[in-house]
Amino acid sequence: MPTKSASKLPPAVVLRAAHRRDTLLRGRRVLPALAAIAALQGCVAVGGTTRSDSPTLGKQLIDLKAALDSGAINETEYQAAKQQLLKQS
Repeated sequence: MPTKSASKLPPAVVLRAAHRRDTLLRGRRVLPALAAIAALQGCVAVGGTTRSDSPTLGKQLIDLKAALDSGAINETEYQAAKQQLLKQS
């Protein structure tokens, strides 16, 4: 025996309203999640500063040694660049 719907609205109106409700509820879950992901990845700029930190002397020396070890530069170039970095500090 079929049951009667408690709503007196046409089925098309009920379906549209249900779809809209589901869309709104889904958006409430998705937007905060996207905001959290963006914040964790550092995509959100806060403060509007354009300042960038220069690499430390230690990081520059490590990068220089990595370039020597990979063969990107030779020993002479390594020593010259190392001396230049040490003079600047």
